[in-house]
Amino acid sequence: MLVEYRGAGFCGWQLQPDQRTVQGEIEAALATLCRRPVRITGAGRTDSGVHALGQVASFRLSTDLSCSRLLRGLNGLTGDDVSIIELFEAHPDFHPRFSARGKIYVYRLLLRRSPSPLLADQSWHIPYGDVDIERLERELQSIVGEADWRAYRAADCGATNTVKRLRRVDVRQEAGDAIALVFEGSGFLKQMVRILVGTAVDVARGKLEEGAMLRIRDAGERSQAGRTAPAHGLVMERVLYED
Repeated sequence: MLVEYRGAGFCGWQLQPDQRTVQGEIEAALATLCRRPVRITGAGRTDSGVHALGQVASFRLSTDLSCSRLLRGLNGLTGDDVSIIELFEAHPDFHPRFSARGKIYVYRLLLRRSPSPLLADQSWHIPYGDVDIERLERELQSIVGEADWRAYRAADCGATNTVKRLRRVDVRQEAGDAIALVFEGSGFLKQMVRILVGTAVDVARGKLEEGAMLRIRDAGERSQAGRTAPAHGLVMERVLYED
């Protein structure tokens, strides 16, 4: 299933005791429909406050309910901040995480003096005029490639392999003084995109020298990188598969 959600009302994707999570919301709806517990597996975790347009998840179920009836039933039982966009039967070998060939994340910056009521929970508002967008783009383009990204991960990241391929970073101007930073890669470490964004913004504002992101990556020290950008500016846009 393809899942869209607004992250503000959730403590992330992954099931947690006594916390509202996206996984927990969908599993509760499935249990009501199927009258038994059903565990779902996602393509990746998102942190508290992070949104998704294209999270992918799967579950195994023997049922007389059609996919269309399951889809309608799930959307009738989940909250207004989560929606199952598509639901269909997959190949038995499909795994939303291990079958994936990459992911696309989008981070939005709002670069203007006044905040936006419409974009408040979907972008990082930076009320300063000193963000050099061209410098931001140059810095992000300089880090594209395969590398060890341990300098750009959360302290509690449990990944044993920190080598990932960052395939592209695009900087896109949007309406209302918003800037979309598009990251496509083979995979991402915990909070990697948010730390990359926070560091790139420091370079664009002159707090770090141009070329700092490569220097920090090669040093491998999280303490040298910038702040972790706020979660609400980040969207998991798409999970990539061969077919």
